[in-house]
Amino acid sequence: MRHQTPLALPPPAGTAHWGEQVLFSEKIIGALASVNGAFIALVLDLHAARPGLPVLGLPADALATLGRGAALSRRLPLPYALFDLRFRDERFWRVESRAASAIQDGPPPPAADSRLLRFARSGLMLAWHLAQLDPRVARLALGVEPGTQDALESLPVGALDAFARRLVAADLGADQPEVGLAHEAYRNARLIDG
Repeated sequence: MRHQTPLALPPPAGTAHWGEQVLFSEKIIGALASVNGAFIALVLDLHAARPGLPVLGLPADALATLGRGAALSRRLPLPYALFDLRFRDERFWRVESRAASAIQDGPPPPAADSRLLRFARSGLMLAWHLAQLDPRVARLALGVEPGTQDALESLPVGALDAFARRLVAADLGADQPEVGLAHEAYRNARLIDG
């Protein structure tokens, strides 16, 4: 009886490898947990200033759930964002990324709450970093659409501050304080609460 050798493919050429690839490293999960924690702290801080009223699109009854979720998310970091910076609005990202990268010679956007701006910078920096690192991670963790991915990849790091200001002015200006930032947070907070 002849011995038959098993069929084995040679390793792929170049830098590719057969090993298992982990998309969500501990550093990425830690970064997501940090920005999620900052989002929860922001929402609870804004809620303390206006108790009983919706905050960033979240109904008042969801805020208690989100507070309980904050304690859980510190013990069990989540592989997705509790916040949404309009990642599914490809047109918005295309237009605003061009504007943020352009010369800023017009009037500045209206002044925004520094807490909102600080959070928008953090969330935007995380999204930019994930888009540069691995588009699959940005898609899974943040729900980034392909057009948004392209806009993020093309944004120079120096334009992120201007983009964050435009994002806050567009979504969270004085005339629309409840729109945008927490688009997915209520649904995600309910998932945390079980």
